[in-house]
Amino acid sequence: MASGKFEYHQLRCFVSVAEELNFRRAAERMNMTQPPLSRQIKLLEHGIGLTLLERSNKQVRLTSAGENFYDSAIEMLQRAEQSVLKARQAERGETGSIELGFVPSAALDFIPRIFIAMNQHLPGVKLIATEMMSYEIVEAQASGRLDLGLTRMEVPRSGIQRVKAVSEGFVLAVPAEHRLARAETPTMADLDGERFIGYSTDRGGFLRETHQSLFALAEVNPNIVLEFSQTHTVLAMVNRGLGVALVPGSSRVLQMANVCFRDIELPRRFRSDLYLVYRSTRRTKVQEKVRVLIMNTLAATD
Repeated sequence: MASGKFEYHQLRCFVSVAEELNFRRAAERMNMTQPPLSRQIKLLEHGIGLTLLERSNKQVRLTSAGENFYDSAIEMLQRAEQSVLKARQAERGETGSIELGFVPSAALDFIPRIFIAMNQHLPGVKLIATEMMSYEIVEAQASGRLDLGLTRMEVPRSGIQRVKAVSEGFVLAVPAEHRLARAETPTMADLDGERFIGYSTDRGGFLRETHQSLFALAEVNPNIVLEFSQTHTVLAMVNRGLGVALVPGSSRVLQMANVCFRDIELPRRFRSDLYLVYRSTRRTKVQEKVRVLIMNTLAATD
């Protein structure tokens, strides 16, 4: 009674004979002798309970069952080869999916660069990127809901590692007709009393705290007229002439008709840093490959 069972090697032997219609040539193709090849075909036919080949002294031909089974055998062999390939890619960290949380300001320049690098170097890995606030990224990392995160906060958390991926300076954004758009080199002193568009406490806290520290160190008191959480909104206000702003250098990619970006003299320690955070345990090869790719992609940013 046929068991319906067969082996991968038997399928390969059958396909070789079906394509060559000659046991001698098929055996040479399989790098084996004719007797073991014939035995594998007989075992296959016995296992599935079908006669696949008609043999005579002059020729070998496929039965109707053999013709039908040949198509299925090709499909099964291709699926098996694809499965092995995918398994090997997974073992090398070349396939899978990664969930990345990132602060909205990283979307201006850094996230697009990461996607481009992923497409070039890890096309088999799906990157699922989600905008989140820094504290949300840290919490999601701690609970295991994120593989990686890009955050402005340097917050210690047990089991979470972080490394500085970007250290960028601030630039001054001013309306095109503003006096500081033509100043030789703006300084913090030029901001004293100026209408200023800042970052809000609730969702722009890190950048707001940095601004406050800068103002205190320089002993200046800008007239903060508006505060928002997102850089693109801050720049939209500058574009309408409502004030000036200090924004991360990567914001230059947001070209607006009435916004002029100027370098400004600031102490070196006041930077808009971006940290890559990840769990220190249970890291997979694909996570490590994406982590290294992100660090290499952003390494030149300063």
